[in-house]
Amino acid sequence: MTQDEIFARLRTKFPKLGKSATQVKDYLTVRISAACELKPLASFLKESGFDMLDMLTATDHLAPVDMKGYIRQMNFNPFLPDGAAPQIVAAPTTGYPYRPVLDLLWSFLSIKEKARAIVRLEIPREDASVPSLVGLFRSADWQEREAFDLLGVRYEGHPNLTKILTPDFISGHPLRKDYVHVKDRFDE
Repeated sequence: MTQDEIFARLRTKFPKLGKSATQVKDYLTVRISAACELKPLASFLKESGFDMLDMLTATDHLAPVDMKGYIRQMNFNPFLPDGAAPQIVAAPTTGYPYRPVLDLLWSFLSIKEKARAIVRLEIPREDASVPSLVGLFRSADWQEREAFDLLGVRYEGHPNLTKILTPDFISGHPLRKDYVHVKDRFDE
Protein backbone atom coordinates (compact mmCIF):
# COMPACT_ATOMS: atom_id res chain seq x y z
CA MET A 1 0.00 0.00 0.00
CA THR A 2 1.51 3.34 -1.01
CA GLN A 3 1.46 6.55 0.99
CA ASP A 4 -1.02 8.09 -1.44
CA GLU A 5 -3.38 5.12 -1.04
CA ILE A 6 -3.15 5.31 2.76
CA PHE A 7 -3.74 9.07 2.71
CA ALA A 8 -6.71 8.71 0.32
CA ARG A 9 -8.26 6.10 2.62
CA LEU A 10 -7.78 8.38 5.64
CA ARG A 11 -9.25 11.38 3.78
CA THR A 12 -12.46 9.46 2.97
CA LYS A 13 -13.14 9.12 6.70
CA PHE A 14 -11.46 12.36 7.87
CA PRO A 15 -11.89 14.97 5.11
CA LYS A 16 -10.21 17.78 7.13
CA LEU A 17 -7.04 15.72 7.59
CA GLY A 18 -3.97 17.22 5.97
CA LYS A 19 -0.39 16.21 5.36
CA SER A 20 2.12 17.66 7.79
CA ALA A 21 4.36 20.42 6.49
CA THR A 22 7.22 18.68 8.30
CA GLN A 23 7.42 15.07 7.18
CA VAL A 24 9.12 12.38 9.29
CA LYS A 25 11.71 10.67 7.05
CA ASP A 26 9.87 9.41 3.98
CA TYR A 27 6.80 8.18 5.88
CA LEU A 28 3.27 9.44 5.43
CA THR A 29 2.97 12.17 8.06
CA VAL A 30 -0.43 13.70 8.79
CA ARG A 31 -1.34 16.48 11.19
CA ILE A 32 -4.52 16.62 13.23
CA SER A 33 -5.76 19.92 14.59
CA ALA A 34 -7.33 18.88 17.91
CA ALA A 35 -6.81 16.24 20.58
CA CYS A 36 -10.40 15.00 20.16
CA GLU A 37 -9.47 13.77 16.64
CA LEU A 38 -6.74 11.41 17.91
CA LYS A 39 -8.77 8.46 19.19
CA PRO A 40 -11.12 8.20 16.17
CA LEU A 41 -8.13 8.42 13.80
CA ALA A 42 -6.14 5.82 15.76
CA SER A 43 -9.17 3.52 15.84
CA PHE A 44 -9.64 3.87 12.07
CA LEU A 45 -5.94 3.17 11.49
CA LYS A 46 -6.21 0.01 13.60
CA GLU A 47 -9.28 -1.14 11.64
CA SER A 48 -7.35 -0.42 8.41
CA GLY A 49 -4.56 -2.83 9.31
CA PHE A 50 -2.20 -0.62 11.31
CA ASP A 51 -1.96 -3.16 14.10
CA MET A 52 0.90 -1.66 16.09
CA LEU A 53 1.60 1.62 17.83
CA ASP A 54 5.33 1.60 17.26
CA MET A 55 6.25 4.81 19.06
CA LEU A 56 4.92 7.95 20.61
CA THR A 57 6.94 10.95 21.63
CA ALA A 58 6.81 14.71 22.04
CA THR A 59 9.03 17.73 21.48
CA ASP A 60 9.00 21.01 23.38
CA HIS A 61 9.33 24.02 21.06
CA LEU A 62 9.47 26.70 23.76
CA ALA A 63 13.05 27.92 23.36
CA PRO A 64 16.64 26.72 23.37
CA VAL A 65 17.57 24.36 26.19
CA ASP A 66 18.15 26.09 29.54
CA MET A 67 21.55 24.74 30.60
CA LYS A 68 20.65 25.21 34.28
CA GLY A 69 18.62 22.05 33.86
CA TYR A 70 21.71 19.92 33.39
CA ILE A 71 24.19 18.65 35.93
CA ARG A 72 27.60 19.72 34.64
CA GLN A 73 30.68 18.12 36.13
CA MET A 74 34.34 18.48 35.32
CA ASN A 75 34.96 15.88 32.67
CA PHE A 76 38.50 15.05 31.66
CA ASN A 77 39.03 15.76 27.99
CA PRO A 78 42.50 15.04 26.52
CA PHE A 79 41.94 17.56 23.73
CA LEU A 80 41.54 20.55 26.06
CA PRO A 81 44.36 22.27 27.98
CA ASP A 82 44.94 21.04 31.54
CA GLY A 83 42.18 22.15 33.86
CA ALA A 84 39.92 23.44 31.09
CA ALA A 85 36.29 22.49 31.09
CA PRO A 86 34.13 22.68 27.97
CA GLN A 87 31.74 25.62 28.00
CA ILE A 88 28.26 24.82 26.74
CA VAL A 89 26.21 27.75 25.59
CA ALA A 90 22.70 27.27 24.27
CA ALA A 91 21.97 30.09 21.88
CA PRO A 92 18.74 30.52 19.97
CA THR A 93 18.81 29.15 16.44
CA THR A 94 18.03 32.01 14.10
CA GLY A 95 14.95 31.43 12.02
CA TYR A 96 13.58 28.58 14.17
CA PRO A 97 9.90 29.13 15.06
CA TYR A 98 10.07 28.88 18.86
CA ARG A 99 6.57 28.79 20.35
CA PRO A 100 4.91 27.58 23.58
CA VAL A 101 3.68 24.22 22.24
CA LEU A 102 4.44 20.52 22.53
CA ASP A 103 4.53 18.66 19.23
CA LEU A 104 3.21 15.14 19.85
CA LEU A 105 3.92 12.32 17.44
CA TRP A 106 2.49 8.79 17.11
CA SER A 107 3.93 6.19 14.73
CA PHE A 108 1.49 3.49 13.59
CA LEU A 109 2.80 0.40 11.81
CA SER A 110 1.10 -2.08 9.49
CA ILE A 111 3.22 -5.20 9.59
CA LYS A 112 1.26 -6.94 6.83
CA GLU A 113 1.42 -3.97 4.44
CA LYS A 114 4.92 -2.92 5.54
CA ALA A 115 3.63 0.62 5.91
CA ARG A 116 3.94 3.33 8.53
CA ALA A 117 1.75 6.34 9.24
CA ILE A 118 2.87 9.18 11.48
CA VAL A 119 0.27 11.35 13.24
CA ARG A 120 1.29 14.75 14.63
CA LEU A 121 -0.53 17.13 16.92
CA GLU A 122 0.53 20.43 18.46
CA ILE A 123 -0.91 21.23 21.87
CA PRO A 124 -0.28 24.13 24.26
CA ARG A 125 2.40 23.48 26.88
CA GLU A 126 0.12 24.59 29.72
CA ASP A 127 -2.24 21.79 30.75
CA ALA A 128 -1.01 19.53 27.93
CA SER A 129 -3.58 16.77 27.63
CA VAL A 130 -4.66 14.21 25.01
CA PRO A 131 -6.72 11.01 25.13
CA SER A 132 -4.92 7.79 26.02
CA LEU A 133 -4.57 5.08 23.37
CA VAL A 134 -3.99 2.26 25.89
CA GLY A 135 -7.46 0.85 25.18
CA LEU A 136 -6.57 0.46 21.50
CA PHE A 137 -2.86 -0.34 21.68
CA ARG A 138 -1.30 -1.96 24.76
CA SER A 139 2.11 -0.65 23.68
CA ALA A 140 0.90 2.88 24.51
CA ASP A 141 0.98 2.11 28.26
CA TRP A 142 4.63 2.68 29.13
CA GLN A 143 5.22 5.14 26.29
CA GLU A 144 2.46 7.43 27.56
CA ARG A 145 3.86 7.16 31.09
CA GLU A 146 7.30 8.12 29.77
CA ALA A 147 5.94 11.21 27.95
CA PHE A 148 3.99 12.12 31.10
CA ASP A 149 7.08 11.78 33.29
CA LEU A 150 9.57 13.56 31.05
CA LEU A 151 7.38 16.15 29.29
CA GLY A 152 4.27 16.51 31.45
CA VAL A 153 1.73 15.35 28.84
CA ARG A 154 -1.42 14.06 30.55
CA TYR A 155 -3.10 11.11 28.85
CA GLU A 156 -6.77 11.19 29.80
CA GLY A 157 -8.14 7.73 30.55
CA HIS A 158 -4.76 6.08 31.12
CA PRO A 159 -5.20 3.33 33.76
CA ASN A 160 -1.93 4.06 35.64
CA LEU A 161 -0.49 7.45 34.70
CA THR A 162 2.44 7.54 37.11
CA LYS A 163 6.13 8.35 36.78
CA ILE A 164 8.21 5.67 35.13
CA LEU A 165 11.77 7.03 34.76
CA THR A 166 12.39 9.69 37.40
CA PRO A 167 12.10 9.38 41.19
CA ASP A 168 8.97 10.69 42.87
CA PHE A 169 10.84 13.48 44.67
CA ILE A 170 11.90 15.19 41.41
CA SER A 171 9.60 18.04 40.54
CA GLY A 172 9.12 19.19 36.98
CA HIS A 173 9.66 17.41 33.71
CA PRO A 174 13.30 17.01 32.61
CA LEU A 175 12.72 17.21 28.84
CA ARG A 176 10.88 20.51 28.99
CA LYS A 177 13.01 23.38 27.77
CA ASP A 178 12.41 25.42 30.93
CA TYR A 179 13.36 22.58 33.34
CA VAL A 180 15.87 23.57 36.01
CA HIS A 181 17.46 20.80 38.06
CA VAL A 182 17.23 21.19 41.83
CA LYS A 183 20.10 19.51 43.65
CA ASP A 184 19.11 16.41 45.58
CA ARG A 185 20.82 13.65 47.58
CA PHE A 186 22.22 12.05 44.40
CA ASP A 187 24.21 15.14 43.40
CA GLU A 188 26.77 14.74 46.21
